Amino acid sequence: MKLTINDFTDALLEGDHAKSLSIVNKWRDNYTRFYIYNKLITPAMYEIGRRWQANEISVAQEHLATAVCDFVLTQTEHELVRYSPAPEATPKALFFTVENEHHYLGMKMVSILFREKQWNVKYYQSDLPVDHVMNEIVQWKPGVIGLSFSIVHRANGLTSYLKKFSELDYEPEILVGGRLMNQYDFSSIGPPNTTFIQNLDELNHWFNQYTENRRDDLDGDKDTTSII
Repeated sequence: MKLTINDFTDALLEGDHAKSLSIVNKWRDNYTRFYIYNKLITPAMYEIGRRWQANEISVAQEHLATAVCDFVLTQTEHELVRYSPAPEATPKALFFTVENEHHYLGMKMVSILFREKQWNVKYYQSDLPVDHVMNEIVQWKPGVIGLSFSIVHRANGLTSYLKKFSELDYEPEILVGGRLMNQYDFSSIGPPNTTFIQNLDELNHWFNQYTENRRDDLDGDKDTTSII
């Protein structure tokens, strides 16, 4: 029997950890982690969000589904964290959601995909005030800073984060995500080193571009003759 997005959505809303995980594990027999996040988990959570907005499910049901989905994502990650990287191993990436933003599952998926590609990842989950995240960034100096938000009025808060990032003494790559990215154009508020990611396909494109740029940099280093 083919287990569908609807089956997974129903299992999440029922609070059925075992069934939800079983569906994901069956998909993993044939598909990559990226594909499952993109084609199963993300559509299911969007559908749950739609039902909540349409008052078809309660806040309690939405919270239950989120908790089960969080559990499932953690299970898909466990094999990636058997060996922890050294604290200063590079490349480094730091992820969080903006202050008062409690929708974090998308950012959690992104952090896991970075970990899968052997990045040294710090994932702070949700609701991280700008001053606190700046303390972490200044000390750790990640090459990538990822943040997300899902409600329009939090866009004003986004500008305060981006302004602080522009004051850093180095230029990390800044990735901004969230379900609003494909509804509004936020590009005018971001510095040049900011990329607004609409979906996981765009994240995959960013990965490919980053890898290509790194390869070009390494090739350039090989062509450089030292006179020292």
